[in-house]
Amino acid sequence: NRSVHQMAKQTAAEDTTNVTYQFTGEDHTLGNALRYMLMKDPDVEFAGYTVPHPSEPQMNVRVQVHPGTTTDAAVERALDNISAVCDHVLKTYKKAVTAHENKS
Repeated sequence: NRSVHQMAKQTAAEDTTNVTYQFTGEDHTLGNALRYMLMKDPDVEFAGYTVPHPSEPQMNVRVQVHPGTTTDAAVERALDNISAVCDHVLKTYKKAVTAHENKS
């Protein structure tokens, strides 16, 4: 039984380079990884996240980008990078398990 994960976006009309995304059903696991990947992006000026309260299933990510790019594009790139890292870890793990089983 999987819970539904949602994302909302809050931005001031006058500043589209500074946006807060609210993820429902997420916590520090995604928040820390997303902040890390965002900060590796040269187009991102600032990224931070908060989990307002442990009993609430929400995580907020604040993203500020340099002019000429969008926060949506930066978040999408960061999420794609997280997915690529997870794929690499899974592939490496499976390869190690196979090598161990063949060794036995």
